[in-house]
Amino acid sequence: ENFWISKRYVPVLNYAEHLTKVADSSLPQGLPANAPAVTELMARLDQALFHNKTANCPWSLAELQKLSAAGAVYKETSCLFPHTRGLRNLQTQLSPSVVLLPDPLGKSALIELQGKIKPTTYDWPEIQLLLTVLRNQERELEDLRQAWQLTPRELQVKIIWAQQQLDRYQLKLQISEIQIESKAMPKDSELTKVAERTFAPFADENFSARTALRQLYDCLHSWEYTDAKISELLGVTSQQHIEPTRIHYYDRYLLPQNPLSNLIRLFHLRVALPETDLQDLFTPKLFTALVNLGLLIPRGEHWSSRVDLFDAAGLYIATDHRYMLLPEDKINEDPVMYLGMDSMGLVYTAPRNNVDCILDLCTGSGIQALTASRYAHQVVGVDINLRALRFARFNAQLNSIEHVKFRSGNLYQAISGKFDIILANPPFVPSPSQDYRFRDGGANGEEILAQIIRGSAEHLTADGRLFIVTDLVDLPKYQNKLAQWWQGGAADQLILHTADRDDILFSVPHSHAPFGQTICEYRDELDRWLGNFHGAGLTAVNFGYILIKRLSKFNQQGTYYTRTIHNPHQLIEAEVRQYFRQRDRLAHPQVGKCYLALHPDLRFRCEIDPHTGEQQVELFTVDNLYFTTYPIGQQLYLRLQEIFSTQPQSSAYINSANRDLIYDLVCKGILLLKFTQNNIIDHPIMSLDSSMTPRNIGSSRSAELAEHNELSIAELQTKTTPTCLSSYLS
Repeated sequence: ENFWISKRYVPVLNYAEHLTKVADSSLPQGLPANAPAVTELMARLDQALFHNKTANCPWSLAELQKLSAAGAVYKETSCLFPHTRGLRNLQTQLSPSVVLLPDPLGKSALIELQGKIKPTTYDWPEIQLLLTVLRNQERELEDLRQAWQLTPRELQVKIIWAQQQLDRYQLKLQISEIQIESKAMPKDSELTKVAERTFAPFADENFSARTALRQLYDCLHSWEYTDAKISELLGVTSQQHIEPTRIHYYDRYLLPQNPLSNLIRLFHLRVALPETDLQDLFTPKLFTALVNLGLLIPRGEHWSSRVDLFDAAGLYIATDHRYMLLPEDKINEDPVMYLGMDSMGLVYTAPRNNVDCILDLCTGSGIQALTASRYAHQVVGVDINLRALRFARFNAQLNSIEHVKFRSGNLYQAISGKFDIILANPPFVPSPSQDYRFRDGGANGEEILAQIIRGSAEHLTADGRLFIVTDLVDLPKYQNKLAQWWQGGAADQLILHTADRDDILFSVPHSHAPFGQTICEYRDELDRWLGNFHGAGLTAVNFGYILIKRLSKFNQQGTYYTRTIHNPHQLIEAEVRQYFRQRDRLAHPQVGKCYLALHPDLRFRCEIDPHTGEQQVELFTVDNLYFTTYPIGQQLYLRLQEIFSTQPQSSAYINSANRDLIYDLVCKGILLLKFTQNNIIDHPIMSLDSSMTPRNIGSSRSAELAEHNELSIAELQTKTTPTCLSSYLS
């Protein structure tokens, strides 16, 4: 400000005089001439810090965190590594007075340079969100939504939070009023009379009830209408375990009188409620809209729901009633499949790879397509049932999902082009009738299934994937069946199965109605199902999933593998993705450089017969439904302990004698091929109950093993075997 400041009695020095008093600066010293370049090492560091890729990483987590705190602030100036995960570019000067100090593995900080605002720290995903919202690039926001597997509504909640944070620092979004107005939600279509059929207006794909359905969503969300809360109140493990013989008990003896309980009564227990209660629950305007859409129907002086409404992995999904027991349930259309354990099983099992386009065949209520919208840019759902398309469009608008389209047609006839993933929950029940097109898969259950697999290759990309939930008829023959059906060349084929049902175990649930059935009617129905089972030449019906990953590289050999799981009621898709990654590593020329490790969720259970001293060992997990229980021989037990303790390199451990066994254990997920070793354990793993540890446990290289302690592993079938019960539809 044009003030000259000097010290009294101290002479003012010129520039040359100053230099005589200043030591020479130390200049950066490059690597010695014979030292290798560190460019590759720095690339690995950049991948570890900013891209969450720690495979083959030479630093521990603590070391990476220290490097992140000390050096990540220089990322913006990097010429060799300018890219940042989730961001087009990294700019730390957010305004003339606000800067970002990035620390991707710790807490990044926003600093207001004038000190008017206290610095705020954020984790790296929050920083990604703040910077993306600040720039307001639509494609970046969509990439972020897909990477985080959010619905547009869920992303919007996060965007609102980010805008509030940016407002604190007076950071203005790079967005115009015109852009804001263009993103406004379409107005609701006029609806002045009650629909004769459930969701009839949604036959027109341009019909909009978005404002009303946003209010319904907000109502359900505000009262915590979730699977966890519903299950807790009813004392069941999931909504799929609500029994028809107990709905009166649930209503009268378990549920209190409150809004959440009334929602459960209305949408799960078939209870009719007074109009005043529903208007208080929904508001009078929303109540009228739901009546006009055909969702609420009169029952005497009260009102009941025409649909069941499920919370399914964070989505609200309307279906036809699971238990069609009342006169009002009669419809003159094919019903829309309720969310059974098969529907939810595919939701939890199908790998969620971020892709451009997904096709959902036999979409029904749209549950698979809407779930897939979390990790795809575009989704197409197809169904031959026009009622199902109305339900699916209703569900899409209820969840504010716009990038899913539903089309009418018979499988692939309704679409063109190629897709990265095809999902399918086809009619798969070996049935004596064709009463329900969503259920009956022909006499052997494979009529629609075979068509889907045969036609899939034409509509899959070069490395596309096909994921199907189905009954598995005569499981030992499935490798030959897929060889006949699959037309897509080399592929990794994985069959996940549960348990075999013989003729009577399969037929009884389809024949036994919970109410209004005489012994003669039951016997006649049982004869129909048993007659079809025997007439179709079936020996056993299992249940599970067909998962096929197409191999795009030339000269690759396809694989086929089957393994037992518990039918999931929680996500196992990460384990399935792990299987296909392990398959890739087994086929890699440098597989010998990988290290062997035991899956971290596995435990040993050891038992000793007090009379004979015989030892039995089982391998199991506490709550990972991807695994079953595996009785193993003692020698294998010792080998697995050795692998757990030493994590050997596969080239040094695998030989011609044990190769098949090790590869089988990798495919089962028991062993993992990893690029780096974890912290080495210098002692053998203990069983859950150390008092039950077998005698003489030690290194497999010491002591002779008894003849019966061979390298063996068995795989126990699981008890969970869901089925589409005919009795629910009687």
